[in-house]
Amino acid sequence: MSAAALVALLLTGCAASAEPVVTPTPTVAAPVDTSTLRGLAAAEAVTPSLRVIDTAQSLAAEQASLVEYDSGGLTISGVLRIPPGDGPFPAVVVVHGAVDPERYQPGGDLVSEQRALVEAGYVVLATDLRGYAESDPVPGDEGWDTSSGFGWLGSLDWGMGWDVVNALRIFRGGAVPEVDTERIGLVGHSLGGLLSLGAAVVAPDATDVVVSLSAPSSQVWDAVEMMLPPDSPEYAQIVEQHGTPQDDPQYWADISPRTFIDGETPPLLLIHGGGDDTTSPQWSLDTADAWNAAGSRAEVFIIDGADHALAPDRAQATAYVLGALDLVLKP
Repeated sequence: MSAAALVALLLTGCAASAEPVVTPTPTVAAPVDTSTLRGLAAAEAVTPSLRVIDTAQSLAAEQASLVEYDSGGLTISGVLRIPPGDGPFPAVVVVHGAVDPERYQPGGDLVSEQRALVEAGYVVLATDLRGYAESDPVPGDEGWDTSSGFGWLGSLDWGMGWDVVNALRIFRGGAVPEVDTERIGLVGHSLGGLLSLGAAVVAPDATDVVVSLSAPSSQVWDAVEMMLPPDSPEYAQIVEQHGTPQDDPQYWADISPRTFIDGETPPLLLIHGGGDDTTSPQWSLDTADAWNAAGSRAEVFIIDGADHALAPDRAQATAYVLGALDLVLKP
């Protein structure tokens, strides 16, 4: 079955029904409450400034630049890739997972996907989340283990999700002249997949389609229970700070993307390995059910036997990523 056939149900009519987008005017952002998704949803929409710092190594004969932008009072780095040819081009923000920050290089994750996107004529911004590469560290980062992702050793926080929202708004707001501001997509893997879900529900106007690979649960407590042993100090610290969903249901609802899914949420394709023992394939199925029940569109592709990195079928997964993006962003 072709990529187009698999995702056709998800994406039918999306491009035709899109409303014109009013892009925000660049300005100085007010302080943002990143402790919950509800805080991000209430934040002012602005277009961050984008600054080119240096050249970067290209993947597919594209113009590659090291860049930085502002996000919640921090400076976030990344790599901007502009394909050869005449624009304006559709554009995609690519969000890395919880890799080892000591070994991570700017724009250094999802490289095969970035190459495929550039070859297909997409501008790519591979963002380096706070604490990675040249991005500023997490404020007050004592007790924060960036390599574990969502701050498991400190307070759970959606600051990284705000970095993703701001990367999208760079494209949507016209900060890159080569980009068609009405054709913006979002792709994330693992932690990046969860952050992409969060960005999509708090800023649904910022992207036209989301592809989430091997994502954790859109109910964050599910991930806490699966990824942290109940007798671990990390689990104990989270429960001490926030309680359980029984103790404080509002808090756990406010940090979970599933709470904020509605009919305005952009279409979603979830791809998961059937053999993934890091994040459960059932989580992608549950997220898709919630997406569809809320009146938006979602589809899931489970790759039999594939692991968390979608091996040995990463090329197949990439083909489905491109198929979903092309159907929405290249009608």
